[in-house]
Amino acid sequence: MIFPVLNGLIGWSKAPVTWAILFLNLVVLLYTQNTGVDGQARLDDLMKKKSFVTVQGRIYAGYVQERGEPEYPEFLVDLAKQAQRGPNDRAEMLGQLAFRDFNFLNDADNIDYKEDPVASRMWHKRVADLKELQHEHPSFTFGLSSDDASLRKWVTYIFVHSGWFHFISNMLFLVIFGAMLEKQIGGLGFLVVFLLSGVFAAGTFALLTGMSSTPLVGASGAISGVMTMYCVLNWGRPERYFYWLFLPFRGYMGWIYLPAWASLAIWAVSDLSGYIGTLPELGGIAHAAHLGGEVSGTIMALILFSLRKFWPVHEVHATARNGYQPKIGEMIPFLPPSHKRAS
Repeated sequence: MIFPVLNGLIGWSKAPVTWAILFLNLVVLLYTQNTGVDGQARLDDLMKKKSFVTVQGRIYAGYVQERGEPEYPEFLVDLAKQAQRGPNDRAEMLGQLAFRDFNFLNDADNIDYKEDPVASRMWHKRVADLKELQHEHPSFTFGLSSDDASLRKWVTYIFVHSGWFHFISNMLFLVIFGAMLEKQIGGLGFLVVFLLSGVFAAGTFALLTGMSSTPLVGASGAISGVMTMYCVLNWGRPERYFYWLFLPFRGYMGWIYLPAWASLAIWAVSDLSGYIGTLPELGGIAHAAHLGGEVSGTIMALILFSLRKFWPVHEVHATARNGYQPKIGEMIPFLPPSHKRAS
């Protein structure tokens, strides 16, 4: 395992815009956590009710079959055929997928489940409750979805996170790459790159996967653009990575120096494989948004590089001794391997 560290955490005084973005994201997270706790609990409880989700799956099965291909992919049509009169597990699976289909939920008032009028009335009531809860939920208020793709939400979605793990993982990369990039292109330039990458990431997500009723939230697309720009501008510069080989011996944990483009290669390959290997109907990580941010960061980096509107990094790494700059491929283990004494 390797993890980019670069020059570590750079302080507020040297990267004020980066830290200001982090604190803004933190404030929004605390606000949304406080205002959305009750709504989220009620939303989770509703979406986990097996009876409701199973009935929704059977209703959605008829809806999908009625429209068929090419409006819906082949796998979803096949699943609908299995779920309509098949076992409950298939219907439940399809019912969960139905939550992401804006057209289906939007047409709910005009859909009748004639096979079971009582279940149909129950389903209509709970769909109405679901829409009301979503309308009040912070992720739907600030996130970008097919229900509301207004211009302001192409920016506000960047500052909303689904939870603490989502927030911490994004902000860690923001501080590592963002602070270094801000030192190179200035605070205003960094802010422009961050926001434009976020908007471009959302546009790419909408183009490649289409908007769903599940809102797009998080700064990962914008941060992908920031990371990519730094890697392109500092293409061959030796950068510090933490390595861990998962072996219980001395010397298998420490620093290794790789070119800046290694980070871009790792993330781009991961996002590309994730996008190709994940069906958009199943949700999860928005790999298409990451790819959009990476393309945006590359384009802006090439423009800056051609104009020479950035300052190259000349400072040595924190682990360098006596001003010595480590070379690419050099490893500095935390505990050097022990050597056996000659007999």
